[in-house]
Amino acid sequence: MPRPAAVADRTEEAVAATNRRRAALLCLVPGGGVGVALLVALSVIGQPLVGVAALVVATAAGAAWVWRAAPAMVLRSLGARPSSEEEHPRLHNLVDGLCATMGLERPALHVVASGVPNALALGRDPRRATVIVTSGLLEGLGLVELEGVLAHELVHVKRQDTVLAGVAVVVTVPWSLVRGAAAGAETVHRLVGPGREFSADRRAAAVVRYPSGLGSALGAMAGRDPAGGADRGADRADAWPPGAARTAALTRWLWVDPLAGGTPGSLEGDLDDTRVRAAALALD
Repeated sequence: MPRPAAVADRTEEAVAATNRRRAALLCLVPGGGVGVALLVALSVIGQPLVGVAALVVATAAGAAWVWRAAPAMVLRSLGARPSSEEEHPRLHNLVDGLCATMGLERPALHVVASGVPNALALGRDPRRATVIVTSGLLEGLGLVELEGVLAHELVHVKRQDTVLAGVAVVVTVPWSLVRGAAAGAETVHRLVGPGREFSADRRAAAVVRYPSGLGSALGAMAGRDPAGGADRGADRADAWPPGAARTAALTRWLWVDPLAGGTPGSLEGDLDDTRVRAAALALD
């Protein structure tokens, strides 16, 4: 009978493969839209074959650009800065230990100056991953709680949720210009897959030495007064999501606590609701 760890590894590999396929398909959208416009225009002037060639080239070029550029674009939009081991030794030590346990290379570590305790992960693959944490997370959580949150983000890295996340944000930017940032963030949530945060919680709790840590961290986040809220005129230290760019505003559902800054509409029945996840972990 297969060992639970072996079954979990196979599950992670299957999820990673699915995420990469979905991200690759999403990458086709921007270039494909441009290519279709070129095809129509060239067909109108009697050059359909040239139009088909333009469609293929535009789609391929656009897909390659989105695939390579998406993680860096999202990271820049958040205003995150690299973290050094001397500056944040606890963060680096915990990540090193978790990576050894999970069979991962250490990701790049970045910090966002924000009083809101939160974290997310980005990257085209586990070898090029970045984990971003807020200063509020480092300052506000105990060792066990911080380990739980970091394990949650490293689960995203291992499952390659990160490539799908970055691509989903970038391809949604034009749509958000039409419908607004809130509608754009909900679109990102649908693209990355509702329930991904709940699923990562379950796996992270099985990895860490003290499973109660993640539930305690989520409970603290859910009970926090959302100072600053989503109001861009509020204190920049607590405005959420961080960063002034539209791209940053679309990342809400990529963070471990998507409810930071106030509840974005009705979340009834949503497994990614921080309060639901904290309650579920408390039952284990």
